[in-house]
Amino acid sequence: MSDVVVLGSGFGGCLSALILQRIGLEPVVIDRATHPRFAIGESSTPIADRILRDLAARYALPRLAPLAAYGSWKRTYPHLGVGRKRGFSYFYHHPGTPYVPEADHANELLVAASAGDEACDTHWYRADVDAFFADEVRRAGIPLLDDTAVRLWPEDAGWRIEGTRHGAPVRLRTRFVLDATGAAGVVPRALGRAASAAGFRTHSRALFTHLIGVRRWPEMLAERGGAVAEHPFEADAAALHHVFDGGWMWQLRFDHGVVSAGFVLDARRRPERPGEPPEAAWQRLVAAFPTLREQLDEAAVAHPPGGIRHTGRLQRRVRPAAGPTWALLPHTAGFVDPLHSTGIAHTLAGIERLMRLLAAHWGRPTLGAALSAYDAALQRELDLIDALVAACYAASGTFRLYIASAMLYFAAVTSYEQARMQAPSAPDRLFLGADDDALLALVGEALARLQDLTRRGPATPAAVRAYEAFVETRIAPYNTVGLFHPALPNLYHHTAARP
Repeated sequence: MSDVVVLGSGFGGCLSALILQRIGLEPVVIDRATHPRFAIGESSTPIADRILRDLAARYALPRLAPLAAYGSWKRTYPHLGVGRKRGFSYFYHHPGTPYVPEADHANELLVAASAGDEACDTHWYRADVDAFFADEVRRAGIPLLDDTAVRLWPEDAGWRIEGTRHGAPVRLRTRFVLDATGAAGVVPRALGRAASAAGFRTHSRALFTHLIGVRRWPEMLAERGGAVAEHPFEADAAALHHVFDGGWMWQLRFDHGVVSAGFVLDARRRPERPGEPPEAAWQRLVAAFPTLREQLDEAAVAHPPGGIRHTGRLQRRVRPAAGPTWALLPHTAGFVDPLHSTGIAHTLAGIERLMRLLAAHWGRPTLGAALSAYDAALQRELDLIDALVAACYAASGTFRLYIASAMLYFAAVTSYEQARMQAPSAPDRLFLGADDDALLALVGEALARLQDLTRRGPATPAAVRAYEAFVETRIAPYNTVGLFHPALPNLYHHTAARP
């Protein structure tokens, strides 16, 4: 009998297995697929980098530490796909109208997270990164059964797992199962607990792919008279957001020329057209925005070979996210939306909490209560992420409202980063400060105000100013980085806490 079976060999599952071994347990990793495989590109954030660096140090995993910053990643693992992420950049588009940069930066927002390339965040080319983590599991001597389809059943002392690998039977018993399968949700399915979108205020869907041949956005801005020299960083070296009423497009540029790209749409305001192929939906969206159409005119799909992928509603949640002999990593427990790049960071925060929990309570009667606390933490974190994201969708019809709503996220994340800096050895705060009742109430009130404001039609200038004043006043206890007051309008040169 093994101690822990980890289902899923993406970076989260593999990192968990490496740490489980370090705390004296015997893990086995199982995955129905093999590496390398397509996964949409994702972005790290300053807090993701900090947690990864802390985990590498705490559990003696030095080979992982270089992934915590762009400079060390490029020097140590130049073969792994990566891109620079200096921060977040946003540009506001109107359907049918070419994008023209405004002299006062009123239709753009750039928020820096680092002072330079060396220590900046990264875009993760997941096919490479996940394969690297899987190789690290093998290097550590941990069994990794890929290309293995399994079924599992809970038993009194743990779980029974049966399946096949390369035509041969696989039979295991384990005391504990850690589910890192994401939306597949193998453990919830085995327990008859389907994921649900109930209770989410965000209501979005996505189309996505990897592209090559995407024109660089800063060049297009310069051609249109944009004051790019005033930007705190190159707009492409970021999580680039093309924002419009009812949705947005992300672009993450990797050093090898591939761009992770996708549209995320409020499904209530921009519903899917029945029977429309994903490729046609993509082209229709691109065609609606002349400057995006020009940017993507010579672009071609790089991955996946099948072309554009699309989703139904993105929001899902499993309750509970843990039991006496099992736990779900955050991306299996639930998902809100890619806005704000919370995915990698939330996964790492969940791994950190869960590994500390297992190290402290394994084999003790306190384990069940500790896992219940882990579940409660995940649910609060999902609630906060949902409210922060929903506020931006509600505000997307007016860019000034959108900017003010984005400040809610930046206030939450920077105060959370600073709390981690002040007590790095005891990261008891929940992700983004979700344990702060006042913060949760503030974001909920902001969302309610937006919904009431936009329900009455386009916001008046006076209403916009009132909402901006409300957010600025209420985030004051969390605003230690000068939000709302950059030296140049909408251009923030440095907000993130760094070691």
